[in-house]
Amino acid sequence: MQKARTILLFILVLSVGPSAMAQLNWSEAFNKFKMEVRADGEYTTTDTAARPNLGFHGKYFNIMVGGDLGGHFSYYYKQRIVADPGTVTFFDNTDFLYLDYKPTDNWRLRFGKDAMALGGFEYDASPIDVYFPTNMWRNIYCFQLAFSGAYTTNDGNHTFVAQVSNSPYINYGGLNYDAGLVSYNLYWAGNIGHWHTLWSTSMVEYKWNSYLNMTMIGNKLVYDKWDLYIDIMHHALAINDWGKNFGVVSCANYYFTDRFNIFVKGMYEQNKSGENLGSSVALDHQLAAGHTSARYGLGVEYFPSEQKNVRLHIYGCRMTDSYTDALGTPQTVESWNVNIGATWTMDYYKMFKK
Repeated sequence: MQKARTILLFILVLSVGPSAMAQLNWSEAFNKFKMEVRADGEYTTTDTAARPNLGFHGKYFNIMVGGDLGGHFSYYYKQRIVADPGTVTFFDNTDFLYLDYKPTDNWRLRFGKDAMALGGFEYDASPIDVYFPTNMWRNIYCFQLAFSGAYTTNDGNHTFVAQVSNSPYINYGGLNYDAGLVSYNLYWAGNIGHWHTLWSTSMVEYKWNSYLNMTMIGNKLVYDKWDLYIDIMHHALAINDWGKNFGVVSCANYYFTDRFNIFVKGMYEQNKSGENLGSSVALDHQLAAGHTSARYGLGVEYFPSEQKNVRLHIYGCRMTDSYTDALGTPQTVESWNVNIGATWTMDYYKMFKK
């Protein structure tokens, strides 16, 4: 244990510098260190496949580190371990790596790798906690280098964020970080009794001086035994494009105990926009143009211990994807997915504190 602590302190010294370490104690500079893992077994079959897909795979492996640096500064780092060398920047495979400056309880400035400030409760959840997500959730390059300012009301119930980030179209187009494409995001997180909100609107630059609007409206009702959210996602690709490209996703949980719950989830998405970039690159990469997609299913989660360091889950869902092929013939692909898996969290900071 002492050897591990020494190694971690050495890494921290390299990160924040010797002079800063001299003014900080262990609990201030290093108050979060977790590792979390999720592994799933899946069975997926479609009406067009000769045989089903069946097997086990590692889903997520995350490392999280955070702490205070003194002088109203703090940091947070979350690395998702993936077999991908990265294509755009050094921080491609890092979800979060940012520096916070919080001069008062109301104001916060942040710079670094961050999630784009978009609304919606499915989007807001940690990826390791999301089951059979929307196409928008799966396809958006949401973790970008960004600068943001946030204001939180005195009662802590409302936070307003203004953020400028790299545009995800840098990733879609295989461009370098200096391509000059940005996204301007406005965001509101509210807590009004049982009603919680995550709303945003964004102007996302897809080519120099050309933008699409992305509006995300998330509403959630929270009670002791149950909760329910409904997210509405709308993309306007041109002035005359309103109402053609949108999605709706909803999920309800019922908590039999604090260690066992059942959930029901459903979604519908469509992209009936004819806009595109050039001859082949779709303007909106969340769902292919001309497609509609629907998913619905249910599942359960169970925590074997009171510490909730281990979570077991099982769910089943039905999926359909409809489109018109090159010959003008309507096509529909239907599939089933059954998933069983486990998530486990190792909170090393708590271990060290003990």
